[in-house]
Amino acid sequence: MLRRDKWLIRLRWYAILGLFLGVALLLIAKLGPPSSVHRMGVAGLILVCLNLVYLYYASAKKQFGMSSLVILLNVQMVMDLIVLTFLIYLTGSEESPLSFFYVFHIILASIIFPGGFSYLYSLLVIFLYSGLLLLEQSVYLDHICFFDGIHLSSNPSVVLGIWFVFVVTMMVSAYLAQNVTERHRRVREKLEVANTKLLEINETKTTFFRYASHEMKAPISTIQSTLMVIEDILGTQVDERVLNMLHRAIGRTSETIGMLKDLADLTYGNFQEQQKFETLNLNELLADIVADAKPNSDRKNQTLIFNPSDAPQEYFGDRDALRKIFKNLVSNAIRYTQETGEIQVSVEKSGLNYEVAVSDNGVGIPESEKVNIFKEFYRTPSARKHISEGTGLGLAIVMRMVELHDGNIIVESQEGKGTTFTVQLPFEEEI
Repeated sequence: MLRRDKWLIRLRWYAILGLFLGVALLLIAKLGPPSSVHRMGVAGLILVCLNLVYLYYASAKKQFGMSSLVILLNVQMVMDLIVLTFLIYLTGSEESPLSFFYVFHIILASIIFPGGFSYLYSLLVIFLYSGLLLLEQSVYLDHICFFDGIHLSSNPSVVLGIWFVFVVTMMVSAYLAQNVTERHRRVREKLEVANTKLLEINETKTTFFRYASHEMKAPISTIQSTLMVIEDILGTQVDERVLNMLHRAIGRTSETIGMLKDLADLTYGNFQEQQKFETLNLNELLADIVADAKPNSDRKNQTLIFNPSDAPQEYFGDRDALRKIFKNLVSNAIRYTQETGEIQVSVEKSGLNYEVAVSDNGVGIPESEKVNIFKEFYRTPSARKHISEGTGLGLAIVMRMVELHDGNIIVESQEGKGTTFTVQLPFEEEI
């Protein structure tokens, strides 16, 4: 409600500006009685003072509850209608084109207030306009002829016809405005309820994934260890088919453990309590990751190079999340690069970003597949062709962790020539 109040105050400033511009144009064009035009300027000054008072009360939001804000909004709307009625009187009453501005207030009432407030305001508008016309038809209020040669007030039948059209216009406006805004409110409420349910379902799914991956990893690891022990005990004394089955079983358990680990990592960013941000050195972090990955690249006779920055790159981030990002990227580069291939890891400062690039000259990614590689469980056809095992979760995890740091990741690749992943990590420059 406070946001609506500030919005109404802002709209009123535009209306005041329009009123003063209109007064200036009337004075330049010498249209209308000078006394009426001057009074219109006074009405504009009154609106300025009122809006400043409204702004003061709106800024003191801590001192007022919801009911006080509703009262304040109603006071503003009623005062605006009274000032508008005065302006209509100054510009010829039934001859004034300003009477159509009543419609705007009815629309505003339907937007700001729920329920049938627009109907109440349409009745208030009819009361004010009807009272103005009745006072002019009596001896209590003189009619102002704003436009030369137009004297509609002298003919009661014309006045009655104008009044009837005005009443119908206000009631229809109130109905349409209320109908549209109520439909909008109902749709918005349904969307909010649906969104809440989706968030609850997503939270339940995330909790299940984390629990399942944690509880299943231990027994599967036990099975894998048992199979490895059996393999060692049997040695080469059994049939080769039995050894092949053991190798395949051990490989499958390794793949399952990797998938469980990936599922746990994928839900990492949803748990605020697990985020531990600290100041760390990106050069040292990347050097450790490259050193850990070196044995895997050596087994394929690959060249794995780390190009550190000349200056120590101090960054405030989550160490575990950053390790997951760059470990995944380096592991993928090793996996999808042929034997004797080359992989390079570099870090540098660019503007207000640290840019960490992982490049390889491996199989590459087809242009049409780039938009899909960060989707969960997705693997490109070329990746499946070269490496059969894999969960398709690695890059989804990378994207989740990069978003955790408000960063960005850029992919440059040519099929058959290699790929470069560039992770941009924003930082605040010290003043």
